[in-house]
Amino acid sequence: MLKPAVQPGFSLVELLVSTALGAALLLLSTTLYLSSKASFRLSDEKLRLQQDGSHAMGLMERNLRQAGFGNLVSAGMPAITDFIQADGRPAQGLRGCAHGFATPLGSGKKDFSCGSGPGTAAFEVAYRTDDYVDSASGAGVDCNSYKVDPMAVPDDHPAYRLSPQVRIALNRFFVASSPDSSVNTLYCHGNGNNSAQPLLNNVEQLQLMYGVAAAGDATPGQLLDASQVAALSEDQQANWKRVVSVRLCLQIRGEQMVGAAPQHYLDCDGAARVAGDRSLRQVFMRTVTLRNQAAASLAPPPAP
Repeated sequence: MLKPAVQPGFSLVELLVSTALGAALLLLSTTLYLSSKASFRLSDEKLRLQQDGSHAMGLMERNLRQAGFGNLVSAGMPAITDFIQADGRPAQGLRGCAHGFATPLGSGKKDFSCGSGPGTAAFEVAYRTDDYVDSASGAGVDCNSYKVDPMAVPDDHPAYRLSPQVRIALNRFFVASSPDSSVNTLYCHGNGNNSAQPLLNNVEQLQLMYGVAAAGDATPGQLLDASQVAALSEDQQANWKRVVSVRLCLQIRGEQMVGAAPQHYLDCDGAARVAGDRSLRQVFMRTVTLRNQAAASLAPPPAP
Protein backbone atom coordinates (compact mmCIF):
# COMPACT_ATOMS: atom_id res chain seq x y z
CA MET A 1 0.00 0.00 0.00
CA LEU A 2 1.25 3.46 -0.92
CA LYS A 3 1.77 5.93 1.89
CA PRO A 4 0.15 9.39 1.48
CA ALA A 5 2.51 12.18 0.41
CA VAL A 6 3.79 14.33 3.26
CA GLN A 7 2.93 18.04 2.83
CA PRO A 8 5.97 20.20 3.63
CA GLY A 9 5.32 23.04 6.22
CA PHE A 10 7.04 26.31 7.08
CA SER A 11 10.17 26.21 9.05
CA LEU A 12 10.52 28.45 12.09
CA VAL A 13 12.95 30.69 10.22
CA GLU A 14 10.54 31.13 7.30
CA LEU A 15 7.71 31.95 9.69
CA LEU A 16 9.79 34.57 11.49
CA VAL A 17 10.88 36.15 8.19
CA SER A 18 7.31 36.34 6.83
CA THR A 19 6.05 37.80 10.13
CA ALA A 20 8.79 40.43 10.07
CA LEU A 21 7.98 41.38 6.46
CA GLY A 22 4.28 41.64 7.26
CA ALA A 23 4.97 43.82 10.29
CA ALA A 24 7.26 46.06 8.23
CA LEU A 25 4.60 46.48 5.53
CA LEU A 26 1.96 47.23 8.16
CA LEU A 27 4.23 49.80 9.83
CA LEU A 28 5.01 51.41 6.47
CA SER A 29 1.33 51.60 5.54
CA THR A 30 0.42 53.06 8.93
CA THR A 31 3.22 55.62 8.70
CA LEU A 32 2.15 56.69 5.21
CA TYR A 33 -1.47 56.97 6.34
CA LEU A 34 -0.65 59.05 9.40
CA SER A 35 1.71 61.25 7.38
CA SER A 36 -0.91 61.81 4.70
CA LYS A 37 -3.55 62.57 7.34
CA ALA A 38 -1.24 65.07 9.10
CA SER A 39 -0.38 66.70 5.78
CA PHE A 40 -4.06 66.97 4.90
CA ARG A 41 -4.92 68.54 8.26
CA LEU A 42 -2.05 71.01 7.89
CA SER A 43 -3.12 72.00 4.37
CA ASP A 44 -6.76 72.24 5.43
CA GLU A 45 -5.87 74.49 8.38
CA LYS A 46 -3.73 76.75 6.18
CA LEU A 47 -6.54 77.04 3.65
CA ARG A 48 -9.11 77.82 6.35
CA LEU A 49 -6.92 80.51 7.88
CA GLN A 50 -6.30 82.05 4.46
CA GLN A 51 -9.99 82.07 3.53
CA ASP A 52 -11.26 83.36 6.89
CA GLY A 53 -8.57 86.00 7.18
CA SER A 54 -9.00 87.18 3.59
CA HIS A 55 -12.76 87.53 4.10
CA ALA A 56 -12.31 89.65 7.24
CA MET A 57 -9.60 91.77 5.63
CA GLY A 58 -11.74 92.30 2.53
CA LEU A 59 -14.68 93.53 4.61
CA MET A 60 -12.53 95.97 6.59
CA GLU A 61 -10.79 97.21 3.44
CA ARG A 62 -14.09 97.88 1.66
CA ASN A 63 -15.36 99.85 4.64
CA LEU A 64 -12.17 101.90 4.89
CA ARG A 65 -12.31 102.74 1.18
CA GLN A 66 -15.86 104.04 1.59
CA ALA A 67 -15.06 106.16 4.66
CA GLY A 68 -16.37 109.70 4.18
CA PHE A 69 -18.18 109.01 0.90
CA GLY A 70 -21.03 111.30 -0.05
CA ASN A 71 -22.77 112.41 -3.24
CA LEU A 72 -21.36 115.71 -4.47
CA VAL A 73 -23.68 118.69 -4.04
CA SER A 74 -21.32 121.59 -4.65
CA ALA A 75 -17.81 121.49 -6.10
CA GLY A 76 -16.54 124.50 -4.18
CA MET A 77 -13.62 124.57 -1.76
CA PRO A 78 -14.36 122.74 0.36
CA ALA A 79 -16.76 120.56 -1.59
CA ILE A 80 -20.23 119.97 -0.15
CA THR A 81 -21.69 116.44 -0.14
CA ASP A 82 -24.74 114.76 1.36
CA PHE A 83 -22.54 112.89 3.86
CA ILE A 84 -23.85 114.87 6.80
CA GLN A 85 -24.95 114.69 10.42
CA ALA A 86 -28.56 115.15 11.49
CA ASP A 87 -28.02 118.92 11.93
CA GLY A 88 -26.54 119.27 8.44
CA ARG A 89 -22.90 119.62 9.45
CA PRO A 90 -20.34 117.45 7.60
CA ALA A 91 -20.09 113.98 9.12
CA GLN A 92 -16.87 112.27 10.24
CA GLY A 93 -15.80 109.37 8.04
CA LEU A 94 -13.11 107.76 10.19
CA ARG A 95 -12.13 107.44 13.83
CA GLY A 96 -9.73 105.01 15.49
CA CYS A 97 -8.79 103.86 18.99
CA ALA A 98 -5.30 102.51 19.65
CA HIS A 99 -6.47 100.23 22.48
CA GLY A 100 -10.01 99.43 21.40
CA PHE A 101 -13.39 100.74 22.51
CA ALA A 102 -14.26 101.07 26.20
CA THR A 103 -17.17 98.57 26.47
CA PRO A 104 -18.37 97.50 23.01
CA LEU A 105 -20.07 94.30 24.25
CA GLY A 106 -22.35 93.33 27.10
CA SER A 107 -25.99 93.58 28.07
CA GLY A 108 -25.65 97.12 29.48
CA LYS A 109 -25.12 100.38 27.68
CA LYS A 110 -22.30 100.11 25.17
CA ASP A 111 -19.50 102.67 25.22
CA PHE A 112 -17.60 103.25 21.96
CA SER A 113 -15.27 105.87 23.35
CA CYS A 114 -11.60 104.88 23.26
CA GLY A 115 -10.42 102.51 25.97
CA SER A 116 -7.34 103.24 28.06
CA GLY A 117 -5.69 99.90 27.29
CA PRO A 118 -4.24 97.42 27.15
CA GLY A 119 -6.11 96.14 24.15
CA THR A 120 -5.93 95.73 20.41
CA ALA A 121 -6.92 98.50 17.99
CA ALA A 122 -10.46 99.37 16.90
CA PHE A 123 -11.89 101.74 14.30
CA GLU A 124 -15.13 103.30 13.13
CA VAL A 125 -16.11 104.21 9.57
CA ALA A 126 -19.12 106.09 8.25
CA TYR A 127 -20.28 106.80 4.71
CA ARG A 128 -23.32 107.69 2.65
CA THR A 129 -24.88 104.46 1.44
CA ASP A 130 -27.41 103.80 -1.31
CA ASP A 131 -31.08 104.74 -0.98
CA TYR A 132 -32.32 101.39 -2.25
CA VAL A 133 -31.76 98.36 -0.02
CA ASP A 134 -30.23 95.12 -1.27
CA SER A 135 -28.30 93.01 1.25
CA ALA A 136 -26.86 90.80 -1.51
CA SER A 137 -24.97 93.71 -3.07
CA GLY A 138 -24.49 95.62 0.18
CA ALA A 139 -26.67 98.54 -0.91
CA GLY A 140 -28.36 100.45 1.90
CA VAL A 141 -27.14 98.07 4.63
CA ASP A 142 -24.50 98.05 7.37
CA CYS A 143 -21.56 95.63 7.77
CA ASN A 144 -23.94 92.95 9.09
CA SER A 145 -26.36 93.30 6.14
CA TYR A 146 -29.05 95.07 8.17
CA LYS A 147 -31.00 97.94 6.60
CA VAL A 148 -29.81 101.41 7.52
CA ASP A 149 -32.71 103.71 8.35
CA PRO A 150 -32.95 107.00 6.43
CA MET A 151 -32.16 110.32 8.09
CA ALA A 152 -33.92 113.56 7.27
CA VAL A 153 -31.86 116.23 5.50
CA PRO A 154 -32.42 119.76 6.85
CA ASP A 155 -34.46 121.67 4.26
CA ASP A 156 -31.96 124.53 4.24
CA HIS A 157 -29.04 122.25 3.33
CA PRO A 158 -27.93 122.14 -0.35
CA ALA A 159 -28.25 118.31 -0.30
CA TYR A 160 -32.00 118.66 0.23
CA ARG A 161 -32.31 119.39 -3.49
CA LEU A 162 -30.94 115.90 -4.23
CA SER A 163 -33.07 114.04 -1.69
CA PRO A 164 -34.93 114.90 1.52
CA GLN A 165 -33.42 111.82 3.17
CA VAL A 166 -30.03 110.09 3.29
CA ARG A 167 -28.79 106.78 4.68
CA ILE A 168 -25.54 107.00 6.63
CA ALA A 169 -23.89 103.67 7.50
CA LEU A 170 -21.82 103.60 10.69
CA ASN A 171 -19.73 100.47 11.23
CA ARG A 172 -17.39 99.79 14.15
CA PHE A 173 -14.75 97.02 14.00
CA PHE A 174 -13.13 95.76 17.21
CA VAL A 175 -11.65 92.66 18.89
CA ALA A 176 -13.18 91.42 22.14
CA SER A 177 -14.15 88.26 24.00
CA SER A 178 -17.78 87.63 24.86
CA PRO A 179 -18.74 87.25 28.56
CA ASP A 180 -19.13 83.46 28.20
CA SER A 181 -15.94 82.87 26.20
CA SER A 182 -12.24 83.66 26.45
CA VAL A 183 -11.73 83.56 22.67
CA ASN A 184 -10.74 86.88 21.11
CA THR A 185 -13.13 87.55 18.25
CA LEU A 186 -13.29 90.23 15.57
CA TYR A 187 -16.70 91.91 15.63
CA CYS A 188 -18.48 94.49 13.56
CA HIS A 189 -21.14 96.64 15.21
CA GLY A 190 -23.46 98.18 12.62
CA ASN A 191 -26.10 100.86 13.02
CA GLY A 192 -28.70 98.94 11.00
CA ASN A 193 -30.02 97.08 14.06
CA ASN A 194 -27.48 98.50 16.54
CA SER A 195 -25.83 95.14 17.29
CA ALA A 196 -22.45 93.43 16.99
CA GLN A 197 -21.90 90.26 14.97
CA PRO A 198 -18.77 88.05 15.16
CA LEU A 199 -16.66 87.89 12.01
CA LEU A 200 -13.58 85.87 12.94
CA ASN A 201 -12.34 83.92 15.99
CA ASN A 202 -8.85 83.55 17.45
CA VAL A 203 -7.66 87.05 16.57
CA GLU A 204 -4.35 87.76 18.28
CA GLN A 205 -3.67 91.23 16.91
CA LEU A 206 -5.49 93.98 14.98
CA GLN A 207 -3.30 96.98 14.25
CA LEU A 208 -3.95 100.16 12.29
CA MET A 209 -1.39 102.82 11.45
CA TYR A 210 -2.65 105.98 9.79
CA GLY A 211 -0.97 107.88 6.96
CA VAL A 212 -1.52 111.56 7.78
CA ALA A 213 -1.18 114.38 5.26
CA ALA A 214 -0.66 118.05 5.92
CA ALA A 215 -3.70 120.31 5.43
CA GLY A 216 -4.10 121.02 1.72
CA ASP A 217 -2.11 117.93 0.70
CA ALA A 218 -3.15 114.39 -0.24
CA THR A 219 0.20 112.68 0.29
CA PRO A 220 0.80 111.08 3.71
CA GLY A 221 3.77 112.66 5.43
CA GLN A 222 3.74 110.70 8.69
CA LEU A 223 2.56 107.32 9.93
CA LEU A 224 0.79 107.55 13.29
CA ASP A 225 -1.29 105.39 15.57
CA ALA A 226 -4.80 106.45 16.64
CA SER A 227 -3.65 108.15 19.84
CA GLN A 228 -1.12 110.24 17.93
CA VAL A 229 -3.73 111.26 15.35
CA ALA A 230 -6.11 112.32 18.11
CA ALA A 231 -3.33 114.43 19.68
CA LEU A 232 -2.69 116.49 16.53
CA SER A 233 -5.14 119.20 17.65
CA GLU A 234 -8.28 119.68 19.69
CA ASP A 235 -10.43 119.47 16.55
CA GLN A 236 -10.89 115.69 16.19
CA GLN A 237 -12.85 115.92 12.95
CA ALA A 238 -10.06 117.96 11.37
CA ASN A 239 -7.45 115.51 12.69
CA TRP A 240 -9.13 112.46 11.17
CA LYS A 241 -9.82 114.20 7.86
CA ARG A 242 -6.07 114.43 7.42
CA VAL A 243 -5.80 110.62 7.35
CA VAL A 244 -5.46 109.59 3.68
CA SER A 245 -4.26 106.00 4.05
CA VAL A 246 -4.39 103.17 6.57
CA ARG A 247 -1.94 100.32 7.08
CA LEU A 248 -4.11 97.47 8.31
CA CYS A 249 -2.66 94.33 9.93
CA LEU A 250 -4.51 91.28 11.23
CA GLN A 251 -2.94 88.27 12.99
CA ILE A 252 -5.00 85.14 13.58
CA ARG A 253 -4.34 81.73 15.12
CA GLY A 254 -5.56 78.32 13.97
CA GLU A 255 -7.92 76.25 16.13
CA GLN A 256 -6.12 72.92 15.67
CA MET A 257 -2.62 71.91 16.74
CA VAL A 258 -1.29 70.67 13.43
CA GLY A 259 2.26 72.01 13.26
CA ALA A 260 5.02 69.44 13.44
CA ALA A 261 7.67 72.03 14.36
CA PRO A 262 7.75 75.55 15.85
CA GLN A 263 6.52 78.18 13.37
CA HIS A 264 8.63 81.28 12.68
CA TYR A 265 6.74 84.39 11.58
CA LEU A 266 6.72 88.21 11.73
CA ASP A 267 3.96 89.86 13.73
CA CYS A 268 2.19 93.16 12.93
CA ASP A 269 5.09 95.13 14.47
CA GLY A 270 7.58 93.34 12.21
CA ALA A 271 9.09 91.48 15.16
CA ALA A 272 10.28 87.89 14.69
CA ARG A 273 8.18 85.41 16.64
CA VAL A 274 8.28 81.68 17.28
CA ALA A 275 5.04 79.78 17.96
CA GLY A 276 5.79 76.54 19.80
CA ASP A 277 2.21 75.48 20.60
CA ARG A 278 1.75 73.72 17.21
CA SER A 279 -1.06 76.15 16.25
CA LEU A 280 -0.59 77.97 12.97
CA ARG A 281 -0.39 81.77 12.75
CA GLN A 282 -1.29 83.85 9.72
CA VAL A 283 -0.53 87.56 9.39
CA PHE A 284 -2.36 89.72 6.83
CA MET A 285 -1.20 93.23 6.00
CA ARG A 286 -2.67 95.77 3.57
CA THR A 287 -2.31 99.49 2.91
CA VAL A 288 -5.62 101.09 1.98
CA THR A 289 -5.93 104.50 0.31
CA LEU A 290 -8.89 106.52 1.56
CA ARG A 291 -9.97 108.29 -1.63
CA ASN A 292 -12.76 110.30 -0.02
CA GLN A 293 -10.54 111.36 2.85
CA ALA A 294 -7.79 112.38 0.43
CA ALA A 295 -10.21 114.62 -1.44
CA ALA A 296 -11.38 116.21 1.82
CA SER A 297 -7.81 116.88 2.93
CA LEU A 298 -7.26 119.09 -0.12
CA ALA A 299 -9.55 121.72 1.39
CA PRO A 300 -7.67 124.82 2.55
CA PRO A 301 -6.82 124.96 6.26
CA PRO A 302 -9.14 127.01 8.46
CA ALA A 303 -8.25 130.66 8.96
CA PRO A 304 -6.34 131.34 12.18
